Amino acid sequence: MSSKGKYIGLNQRIPFAVLDSAIQYFLENNIIDRDYIFQRMQEYTAGTNRAKKATIYVVQILSRQKTLLEHLRRLLSNISYSSLRIEDRKALCLCLISLTYPITYDLLIALSQGFKVQNLINKKFISEKVMSIYGSNRTVDIAIDALLPMIIELNTIKREKVSIYSIASKMIISNKFVSELIVYTDIRLSGSKSLLIDELKYKPWYAYFDSSNYSQSNFSILLSKKESAIGKGYLTLKVN
Repeated sequence: MSSKGKYIGLNQRIPFAVLDSAIQYFLENNIIDRDYIFQRMQEYTAGTNRAKKATIYVVQILSRQKTLLEHLRRLLSNISYSSLRIEDRKALCLCLISLTYPITYDLLIALSQGFKVQNLINKKFISEKVMSIYGSNRTVDIAIDALLPMIIELNTIKREKVSIYSIASKMIISNKFVSELIVYTDIRLSGSKSLLIDELKYKPWYAYFDSSNYSQSNFSILLSKKESAIGKGYLTLKVN
């Protein structure tokens, strides 16, 4: 589905536990197993039709981001996916969801911009910001309702009370691939071709992640680090 020419494509919550286990299954077996995903989805989703629809979303994420997951598999050749820290796995899921359904990224950018000027944000603010991009209609509202519990579960925001939200503590990422994927996601979805490393701490996407170690990182998996006349250099996409 789209509005104002922007693709939405999501209208139901994807539980982290299901996507997390589906990623692990794919990495270990090199198979996107729809039946396995559906069985897991039924543990978290009421109703067969809703579980089937949510299963389709997980299959789409794995299919569309298969190249990225294959990079991760090669890097995890000596360790299991489940041994990654929970924050790394949640950040991975957040990036994969955002790359598949960019409304997730747009929502998080809008929230980050709002949190710069106030500590609490209400649902009305969120809806107005997202609808200014996608248009004001029921499809967008349903997508927002699906995404809010997802991004809460993925440690980006907290629900303070009904329809009132605050930003969560920044996620500390230790896995090199996930660190690069966070930057890769921002460059891809912001429409830019490169990013100055010095800009990371100012850009809204990084309000959710601790980027303090990026200036010392050796980017080489998904990104290329190049020298610039000023600052610490800039990053460009290595994998499209």
